[in-house]
Amino acid sequence: MTLSIATKSMGIVPDDAKHRFPVGKLTDVRHTAATWRKHGEIVFVAPGAPTEIVANVPLGADKLPGNVFRYEYPKRAKVEEFLDALDEARKK
Repeated sequence: MTLSIATKSMGIVPDDAKHRFPVGKLTDVRHTAATWRKHGEIVFVAPGAPTEIVANVPLGADKLPGNVFRYEYPKRAKVEEFLDALDEARKK
């Protein structure tokens, strides 16, 4: 699994920082579903997963730990599909 975090290169240009760890090393996946009033959030727990806050994100982006993914209400179907596929992959 690869998580991409948008950061700024040289403080100006957006760049992706890759954080890689195998699905089999995930010890937990915590999911809080999105509502029409509140963003949903997925927290990936694995040895070596980045947990420090990413401070140099592009303007308007949330400053989150490197192992957290936040999404909006309209994306919930795609997120559920992703989580189902993730569960299947973790079973193997």
